[in-house]
Amino acid sequence: MSIDIITPIQFNRVSNNDNRHYHNNSHVLKKYKTHPKYPLVYAHNISNIHFGSRSINNLYEEYNWYINHDHTPAINSFLKIEADTKTMDGFLTAILNTKDRSYQFIDSLVRQPREIGTLTQALQNKVGEQSKNIMPFLYDSPYNAAYKNYIENKYNNAHTLSEILRVRPDWKGDVLLEKHRRLKGNDYFEIGNIPREFPHNHLFTIADYLKNQMEVGLKQKKDINNLRLDNREYEFKFFTEGRSDKNVFGVFTPEHKKYVIKMAPEETRSLDNPFSLGTLAKIDTYLTTNRSRNSAPLCYYNHDRNMSVYKYIEHTPVENPNKDINVISEHLPDFKKLGLTYNDTVGDKNYFRLNFNSNEDIRNTEGFNEGIQNNEWISVDNDHVTYNNRFQPIVDRFHAPLPNAMQMFF
Repeated sequence: MSIDIITPIQFNRVSNNDNRHYHNNSHVLKKYKTHPKYPLVYAHNISNIHFGSRSINNLYEEYNWYINHDHTPAINSFLKIEADTKTMDGFLTAILNTKDRSYQFIDSLVRQPREIGTLTQALQNKVGEQSKNIMPFLYDSPYNAAYKNYIENKYNNAHTLSEILRVRPDWKGDVLLEKHRRLKGNDYFEIGNIPREFPHNHLFTIADYLKNQMEVGLKQKKDINNLRLDNREYEFKFFTEGRSDKNVFGVFTPEHKKYVIKMAPEETRSLDNPFSLGTLAKIDTYLTTNRSRNSAPLCYYNHDRNMSVYKYIEHTPVENPNKDINVISEHLPDFKKLGLTYNDTVGDKNYFRLNFNSNEDIRNTEGFNEGIQNNEWISVDNDHVTYNNRFQPIVDRFHAPLPNAMQMFF
């Protein structure tokens, strides 16, 4: 049911007739006061609108109580309301047709990416399988229209690129570049921050030094001499896995901190192309900001220099390396939880066994102890992934499918 957005109506009063619909919740509603952030719902003749046996005032009072008094996320608050599917579908349409409340509802879904499967099933049961509200791919779905507004709002109001990429990894490169210009007023595109173990201009001096060690295609083992800068000595290791133009170096600081620098020729930089460090940075920022235990944390990406800095993952080989994509995916379950499908079956040095020595930052990731118990792995190269989330449909202006270039060179 569509509601015209016209007149603000306050509803901090509950009639006796309305209270009868709340059953065991009626006693707490008398204590309810409209929350200052969401005091109004904009609708035409809202008090006369009913969905089944419930008025919209009545539904919103209960919904607001869960959100403002119990501090329950909007989607979870909606799911707590007991009513028939027709009533709940009509109420969800009303929410989605109201700008502020639709943003609040969708944001509560976006902030729970690992629960999307459970929430999808629960929402389907609540509003009915035929509801257009749970079919965001339909052009006339109220959710589809609300999501487009949500994404535009999120993009316009974000203060960092990481904030945008936490929502989803498949933003178009030119959209990210434009957002950077708005934020910084220049074209010097960066994501994240340079680790403090690289003071002054040390990181870029190191990058210039390592540029002379880069190779293309099949790479040969070699030693790289230490580099001394301002009485600080850095050690290096060259990793020979991979046949693309990407070069991977281990960098060890005087504080015994370990990092990985990934570099590629500057003329190949891209935020959209397969195998590019920029595309990889989008994916890894999504994983890092969502605290994934199955991926090496990204610290910093520099577009001009076409280089990235990651936390180093100790190379603990997995037992019985396997090229069966199903086996690999089973050991990287957080990818699936976050809507990513891992497609890389080439080589066995793209992932290692997850353990307490992997990296100290990994210990603070989501579900780390569970990952240890389940003998999970950690990926250090996420070139080949795709993204899919039912309640995050592609908005053509902002998003494009991630390039899955598996087997391009083989």
